[in-house]
Amino acid sequence: MSPSKKPAGAAAKRGRQRPNLLNYPRHGKTGVMRWVPTVRLVLIGVLSMLFIAVAGFTIGYAVTDVPEPNPEAAGETSTVYFDDGETVLGTFSEQNRVLVDIDGISEPMRAATVAAEDRSFYENRGISFTGLSRAVWGVVTDDYAGGGSTITQQYVKNFYLTNDHSLERKIREMFIALKIDEQQTKDEILANYLNTIYLGRQNYGIEVAAQDYFGKPASELDLAESALMAAMIQRPGAADPAVEPEVYEERFRYVLSGMVREGYITQAEADAAELPEVQPRSADANQYKGPNGYLLQTVKDYLIYQLGYEEDYLNRAGLEITSTFSADAMRAAEEAVADLPEPKPDGFQVAMSTIDPDTGAVKMLYGGEDYLERQQNAATQDVAQAGSAFKPFTLVAGFENGIRLTDYYDGRSPMSPTGWGGPVQNYGNQSYGTVTLLRATQQSMNTPYAQLSLQVGPEATADVAARAGIPEEAMEAQRETPSIVLGTPSPTNLQMASAYATFAANGSYRQPYSVERVLDTEGEVLHEAEHEGDQRFDEAVMAETSYALSQVVQGGTGSYASNLGRPVAGKTGTSQSNQSAWFVGYTPQLSTAVSMYRQNEAGQPIPIGAYGGRSSITGGSFPVQLWTQYMADVLEGEPVEQFPARGELPQVERPANPDQPAPPQRNRTGSGSGGQESRPEETEAPEPEGDDEGEGSGDDEGGNGSEGGDDGSGDSGGNGNNEGGGGGPTQQPTQPPNPQPTAPNPQLPDLPDNGIGGD
Repeated sequence: MSPSKKPAGAAAKRGRQRPNLLNYPRHGKTGVMRWVPTVRLVLIGVLSMLFIAVAGFTIGYAVTDVPEPNPEAAGETSTVYFDDGETVLGTFSEQNRVLVDIDGISEPMRAATVAAEDRSFYENRGISFTGLSRAVWGVVTDDYAGGGSTITQQYVKNFYLTNDHSLERKIREMFIALKIDEQQTKDEILANYLNTIYLGRQNYGIEVAAQDYFGKPASELDLAESALMAAMIQRPGAADPAVEPEVYEERFRYVLSGMVREGYITQAEADAAELPEVQPRSADANQYKGPNGYLLQTVKDYLIYQLGYEEDYLNRAGLEITSTFSADAMRAAEEAVADLPEPKPDGFQVAMSTIDPDTGAVKMLYGGEDYLERQQNAATQDVAQAGSAFKPFTLVAGFENGIRLTDYYDGRSPMSPTGWGGPVQNYGNQSYGTVTLLRATQQSMNTPYAQLSLQVGPEATADVAARAGIPEEAMEAQRETPSIVLGTPSPTNLQMASAYATFAANGSYRQPYSVERVLDTEGEVLHEAEHEGDQRFDEAVMAETSYALSQVVQGGTGSYASNLGRPVAGKTGTSQSNQSAWFVGYTPQLSTAVSMYRQNEAGQPIPIGAYGGRSSITGGSFPVQLWTQYMADVLEGEPVEQFPARGELPQVERPANPDQPAPPQRNRTGSGSGGQESRPEETEAPEPEGDDEGEGSGDDEGGNGSEGGDDGSGDSGGNGNNEGGGGGPTQQPTQPPNPQPTAPNPQLPDLPDNGIGGD
């Protein structure tokens, strides 16, 4: 027999081979059926998976111990510091926790909690497989929105674990909840849960919250009070129920509906229940008293809404938080505001803010006299029409479109610029004849700037303002309206300080921020502010802007600021009917905005009216005085820095101005009404003494600035009247027209009744 041939019996034996243990692929089948698993195989697979799950669950349960309470549950105080990292601004911490047992919690409060948070509480074993599955899926898909946990699981998370949204934490939470459910009764778990939850206003636990909100112990909470407390568990920091109870209305009704469904109350009782009256926040929270309360709240809001921290975490995590605020700057601001005349009109508000242009750090924020009296931050939440303080955005748009300070404009008043749709007036209806853009900027003339707005287009002004830092929503209604140049938009004080800080930073924008650094209890850095800027403007354009705005100070409506004794650029502003008055100015080191305005009880703007011995308040009066006094204090001892040298502006074809007047025929100086003027030199930086147009003598401190609404009617400034301008010499203080920058802390003159007041 040939070696290559095998016995016939071998082939037959191979054909009779037994299938493998699992019979997969299936023996004796062909085609698709060969790969379809048998019932036995499916059963084996299911049993194997069940065995693995049970084994894993058993092992996990066995090896998971109930840990010690986490440090956050112990309520370590988080401390907020001023920018030196040493001076304490305030703290975020829990109030005194008063532990109560189940008998110290009213029946309605127990029932409301179960109805709101875990309606199967008395039936489940501490966990909800439905909620757990939803949470696991959310963690895996990175779409975890919270919720779905039982009361026992929430208690475990609050007391033993953290808010970490990880799969590992959810699994540990499950095993610990199972053990807690075995070790404690349901009443004990419910009481412990209500002793650990956060209920807003630094209240931890139901007993402290009941005393704070209703002035009674938790054992006396009635149905409505209990339903509100239960409604707050989900979003305790959403609002203060004493101020905005409507925020909790929907959840309040949800809780009552659940109590009806679970048989705790009748439908009639639910229908009769109304949101209860809540006590206002206790004035004992003295760290929020005065202006510092606005700083603390600003830091907290930044941590929550910008950095993503949860409020209860801030109150218990023992963080070391360094703010950007300067204690010295805040003291200087408070002292300057305190020096304003008394009495102030009802509804009169003062807002101030300072930004470091090199970083974006908010160094000072004056939001009001007392946070406990008024929780609305004047610097970050109140808005007021900016008036002529908005004109620099149109000026920048002009520079970017080939327009120069030496260009001529028609300064007559009233006049109807082509395309405006009606007459525009300068303040006091003062006419100036043909003027350069530089002089129009100095004296804040409306009619030349109305022409400039039409020349570049209102969208260009809005675009510049947005790039500088004014939010789009503040200009939404004015983007296509030429009167935007007269300051019809209503920004916040901080937004204007930020926009001018972009000018001070030579065109580099940095978003304002109030938290420099956050450290945990181990000293690890959790957050460090970034200072990188976004260059949004040509540097030569910014240098030209700073030069033009420095001339506002060196002989224009902001002349009082020249008393600072160092380079200053800025702009006054007064809104229609003198409802608000501004001075926003900057040195190379700091940008500061000062705004004054008045509101009625409904929060609507109303004219400031007579104040401080003056018939009307303009940007060139108390705002610039307040700005100068404050900045002199803050910059005392700081080096005197210069603005960048003027450079070559972008060479682009300038848009036409159909109202452009002919160049003046005579070389006349001075600021007489309706006179002509000589063209200023464009290529040289300003000399320290005087200005290059000879304007100082006629408009030493006042000015013919104006603001106005859409009709262009001005309401500020002045020229020889009691609002400022060329007042008589017997009423003018004697002061140098442009002090040398060698007196970092000059003695500031008093503000005369008619010596200053340009808009």
